[in-house]
Amino acid sequence: MSVSLGDDFVDFASEVMYIIEDRMVSMDKAFHYARLRHRLKAPPRVYYNAVSDVVRNYAYLSFIAKQLLGSNSRKAIAKAWLLLKSNSHYSRRLMKRIRVRVEDAEARLMEVKDKDPLAYLSIRYSFPRFIVEELSRGMGLSELEDYLSSLNRRVTWLRVNTLKVDLDKAIRLLENEGVNFTQSKHYPFMLLASDNEKPLGHLRLFKQGLIIPQDLASVLVVLNLSPEPGDVILDACAAPGMKTSLIMQLTENKASVVAVDLSVGRLSKMRMLMRRMGVDESRIHLIRSDSSRLKLAKGINKVLIDAPCTSSGAASKDPGIKLILEHKPSLVKHQSMTQESILLNLIKQFKDSQVTYATCSILPEEGEEVVSRVSELTDVKLSRPNVGDLSNGYVNYRIAPLVGRVMPHIHNAEGFFIAKLNASP
Repeated sequence: MSVSLGDDFVDFASEVMYIIEDRMVSMDKAFHYARLRHRLKAPPRVYYNAVSDVVRNYAYLSFIAKQLLGSNSRKAIAKAWLLLKSNSHYSRRLMKRIRVRVEDAEARLMEVKDKDPLAYLSIRYSFPRFIVEELSRGMGLSELEDYLSSLNRRVTWLRVNTLKVDLDKAIRLLENEGVNFTQSKHYPFMLLASDNEKPLGHLRLFKQGLIIPQDLASVLVVLNLSPEPGDVILDACAAPGMKTSLIMQLTENKASVVAVDLSVGRLSKMRMLMRRMGVDESRIHLIRSDSSRLKLAKGINKVLIDAPCTSSGAASKDPGIKLILEHKPSLVKHQSMTQESILLNLIKQFKDSQVTYATCSILPEEGEEVVSRVSELTDVKLSRPNVGDLSNGYVNYRIAPLVGRVMPHIHNAEGFFIAKLNASP
């Protein structure tokens, strides 16, 4: 990438990293907040792509910055990115001040690889060391490297919203707009976009709700729920509503959904999303509540819990997640406890319902361990998720063959955990 960025970019990127760490917010929100304080000297998209790459590779750039500049401050990290990726006048001036050659810095990283392979993987792919160690217990070094590398590669899936447009017509319209994509062989309404110069959010089909950016892993969660016309489904952590809208698409607006979320603002946005997506709003019942304490009358026959989590499986979409977890690893335990309380409450309450539990997490603390604890505390039975040719759970857990994982390096999607539970006798 050749971009003309200089000291203003160093200040801007440094502030984005600071905001992510200080406020524990996504890359997108941090970028928005930083823009309020900076006058950008290039198109925002140029800054966004560059800063995303800095955040995505923060640990690697920190190592390189220490070698080249003798510092791994946030500003030094941004300067290291410019040294490696830019050919601007500013980066050429920086090159005169480096302490060692770039090749020597890379050679020192390879020395780390020889001495401590897990440290190397943590640095090279910029994932917190505790995550790399956790994953290494369930896979070999070669697969682990593929896994981490895939989590750093952004893929964009599009869902054709067949509530509003015929599939073949949508494909023709996308082709006419010059969108490059590959249609999924197994799920024809899912399209894998690639190398598009025009931002997808600017497409007429997107603005009209005819296509929806939604990762394949998220779609597989709903497909494993197996929604059918006439179902009454509880979507326990529903907002902003992507999975609810897919439920209605798959059932041709003939299911009913009780959609629960704790945030009034998110529920309000969900209502607008349903309208834009062509969902029959009379069949969607929005409830503001905490699903760990939710009490409902009977009548629910399927429950979907896409539980709040660290979103570590979505690091390709939001690289800020890695920085947050680097600075607050205790977030994993907090989210795990929240997930367990939600799952326990709903399993005990809807004993005759099929429960699909999922998290967008690569960590067993938010998947295998939660389900293992709940299965020990209840009479719940596990049934293997049967859609999507999922991988087994991590091998060092007893329930591994009975749960599923979407693996980025295998499924070309975000990392997800999926389990199907039923408490019926």
